[in-house]
Amino acid sequence: MVAFALGEELEKQGELREALRYYKEARRLFPLEQYKLKAETAIAQIETKIGKRKEAKEKWLAFPGINLENYSPETTLFVVSCTKTKIWDTNPHAPDYVPALYAYRGKPFLSFLKWVNESNLETKDFKWIILSAKYGYIEPWHPISNYNVTFNDERTGPISDETLYRQVMFQKRWDNISLKNFKIIICLGSETYQEKIRKSFRDLNVQIITSKNLTTNEHIT
Repeated sequence: MVAFALGEELEKQGELREALRYYKEARRLFPLEQYKLKAETAIAQIETKIGKRKEAKEKWLAFPGINLENYSPETTLFVVSCTKTKIWDTNPHAPDYVPALYAYRGKPFLSFLKWVNESNLETKDFKWIILSAKYGYIEPWHPISNYNVTFNDERTGPISDETLYRQVMFQKRWDNISLKNFKIIICLGSETYQEKIRKSFRDLNVQIITSKNLTTNEHIT
């Protein structure tokens, strides 16, 4: 039961693979068939979640197909999510504060940076911003420190929906540009981040496009 309880706790925190490991251990240790069945049910559910997460990540990584000619830099904002892996995970001697651009080291984020360079996104005057579970909407050069905060676990103290909303409504970025000025928001992140973006732009007449419905032939008017 301890192994099963640990699996449940890890699942709540979004640590799916660790949760799976404990569920399997619980199945091995349970003496009664009815409890083994309970563990097998949890294993099946967690494997489904892992599969969906993998599928979502693969769709996220499909973003290099975006045709920038279909969008206007004055009205389009790219929002990419932060990643759990950061520079301090690979370089413990990194400075205490590092620009977000260099701090996030997750594969999806690095793939996005590669596309930014290859597509000349910035030289074409498109704006992009990072959604951090700790800091909210931050520019690429915004310095951040190491942290372990996730939207999937309230106990880690993620930034609130109301604060994200206020950032959009009242804060400005770049050359005095308000986030609320954008009409098209292209979200490159998981469903959790997509929902955070929807909530923070909820009172505005914006079109939110996710990696799920992006296609190379899509034209936005």
